[in-house]
Amino acid sequence: MKILLKKTLKVLEEIIYKTKINFKFVDLGGGFGIAYKKSDKKIKLKSYSNLVEKFKKKYNCKIIFEPGRALVGNSAILITKVQYLKKGANKTFAILNAGMNDFMRPALYDASHNIVPLIKKNKKINRTIEFVGPICESTCRFIKYKNYQKINQSDYVAIMDVGAYGASLSSNYNTKPLIAELLIDKKKITVIRRKQDLQKLINY
Repeated sequence: MKILLKKTLKVLEEIIYKTKINFKFVDLGGGFGIAYKKSDKKIKLKSYSNLVEKFKKKYNCKIIFEPGRALVGNSAILITKVQYLKKGANKTFAILNAGMNDFMRPALYDASHNIVPLIKKNKKINRTIEFVGPICESTCRFIKYKNYQKINQSDYVAIMDVGAYGASLSSNYNTKPLIAELLIDKKKITVIRRKQDLQKLINY
């Protein structure tokens, strides 16, 4: 991230030098990702801010950021139920009641989001397991694991880090009602949106 920022600022400096324009505002956009996997490196904001501060002072401009995902990405989870376990020749499909209409990022961007069982068990599955949705689409799938813990039909799992783009990209595709949204603050639970009524959706 630091190396990428250095390159970006260098390009901006060349533009300023060649155009002789004194920009009042410089928009550095987003790019503030979150760690989706344990191996993902977290952004060192201190190093990032030092580079930006030097650039800001040198060119006397205001810096604009769009850090959205870094703020809300890991603030939400999607809790879903295992509807059915389908054993294939080489792997087991865990079919969830949440689909690509509820969470589009894996289908749209090939994004990887961990799926965590709500109840931990010591037993492992000795074969590959792939979590997929109930919609008849080849892209309605989430993630694949080896040596995942043993799960059963009707178990609940959580799709992690859905705070960025989760709700905003959800839809009624395949006549699926929008799911409920809850805000949890310690022991206080507030309903942001109730689950959409299927009959009202059909009659809309």
